[in-house]
Amino acid sequence: MSLQDVEAKINAVVEKKPELSEKVTAKLEKILNDLENLSVDDGEKTGFDKVHAGFDKFKTKVYNKNTELTEKLKTGQWPKLMIVACSDSRVCPTQIFKLAPGDAFIVRNVANMVPAYEAEGNPSVGSAVEYAVLHLKVDHIFVVGHRACGGIGALVKMCPDDGEYKTTFIENWCQIGKPARALVKEAHKDESVEDLCKYCEKESVNNSLKNLLSYPFVVDAVKEGKITLHGGYYDHIEGTFEKWDFEA
Repeated sequence: MSLQDVEAKINAVVEKKPELSEKVTAKLEKILNDLENLSVDDGEKTGFDKVHAGFDKFKTKVYNKNTELTEKLKTGQWPKLMIVACSDSRVCPTQIFKLAPGDAFIVRNVANMVPAYEAEGNPSVGSAVEYAVLHLKVDHIFVVGHRACGGIGALVKMCPDDGEYKTTFIENWCQIGKPARALVKEAHKDESVEDLCKYCEKESVNNSLKNLLSYPFVVDAVKEGKITLHGGYYDHIEGTFEKWDFEA
């Protein structure tokens, strides 16, 4: 019997017996969720096996079930939140914050970096910020760092001040965080490299928030009270999260 058959039978029971208590209904839903998780994770499945199974689950549990949201999103998007997060596979913001489709406009890159404004610079992050602020008119921009970030590790351990980089892209990108590294090294001169990385993971978030204020349209929106900036730090090892507001 397939997972879809099991779900159909459970849904049939719930529909035919509306007198079932909330406790029983919740138990049936938990059983189904457990089976769905097994269907994705059981065995030696590849990434694309999980993509296929995951989409089937999304189609059943979200797309087909929440038709009001699905129909609304067919005509556009109106997120109130922009998130800048790391590309690290362990720190997906939609999972951590349990976001639904349409909730957030998200940019992910190595070490959740926001470069300073340059009219002729790399447009990748800048175009996303511009679109979020001027067109989507988000209310909040949230930069989220995390523990054991490989990009911050590269910043602390690999990026020389003279720019003699050993990699083609990584160090050149992570040098955006050099101001954060300088502050951390000055404030924690006798700390271990591991501790410097932890401090820098948080300070780099503040550095990206400062860089956001080099974008003229962000400055205008902040001055007009249309946007607030926030920082966050997810410790996936301890299972904790910190959030702070950034004072412009």
